[in-house]
Amino acid sequence: MSQPPSTANSRTVFGYPRSAVVADLAGVAAVGVLLVAVHLLLPASTNDRLAFDHAAFAPVASLASDGLAALALGRTQLDNLLTAAYVHAGPAHLLSNLGGYASLAAVTYLVCLHAGRRAWFRRTVPVLLVVLPVTVNLTSYALLAARFPDTSPISRGFSGVVAGFGGFLVVAVAVHLRRTYARETVSLVGLFATALLVGELRWIYASRVGLLEGGTVAVGLALSVSGILARGYEATYADAHYRRVGQDLLYVGLVLALLVWLVYGLFPADPLADGAFTNVFAHGAGFLEGGAFAALTYVGVR
Repeated sequence: MSQPPSTANSRTVFGYPRSAVVADLAGVAAVGVLLVAVHLLLPASTNDRLAFDHAAFAPVASLASDGLAALALGRTQLDNLLTAAYVHAGPAHLLSNLGGYASLAAVTYLVCLHAGRRAWFRRTVPVLLVVLPVTVNLTSYALLAARFPDTSPISRGFSGVVAGFGGFLVVAVAVHLRRTYARETVSLVGLFATALLVGELRWIYASRVGLLEGGTVAVGLALSVSGILARGYEATYADAHYRRVGQDLLYVGLVLALLVWLVYGLFPADPLADGAFTNVFAHGAGFLEGGAFAALTYVGVR
């Protein structure tokens, strides 16, 4: 005999077994526990060895001059492209990254569940945890070497991965909206989000938003809202239609607010404030590459 719908639904979350969702969230939390354990249990000297030293990363040139010893050094720094993401400069640095990771990972997971794409989240997260730190550090190294050749910072911290989850969230929202709305509507929302975040960056670094940027954001907002209103759910009753559309508008607005908060935290006006260097190049790379990896892992998802 089948169970009543209310009983069956109480055991699922967006159609997935509650036990599976709890296990997924436990896996997300385990990453945070790992970050705390690494910071608390490893001695400072080990923490320093796991960071990525830009000055020491020259395996090809070093090998030519110093032979096998330099090869070992180069190999160590190649490993540090990954390990640097899991060590932090201090408690404040760690807590900041933990807060960003927890909020973005949880929201992205819920969006994936709502879109019926739990397997996509499960296949993307390992890429963001293992591959993304390497590509972010390589990109950051190349950009800093080209733009500021006289600098040789030491990179550490999970913020590049946090930014990557921000990029993943953008792609996840687009996938979710595409299930209900036309491609044109999703494009309008994407363009509005891009204009909003670019405008925020201009406000952060130029302390002003020009007429063009402000106008683009306003027009993008108007087009996005009208697109959602015009291409919403087909429903027998108009009230149900607009109730669901209103929920989607609120949902998109909350996600964009989270992304605005993310950008504000990852791209400070003074990257050298308080005597520490905030690597905005790594953050930008993390956001873009995280979104790209999410799009790649989505290929073939049903």
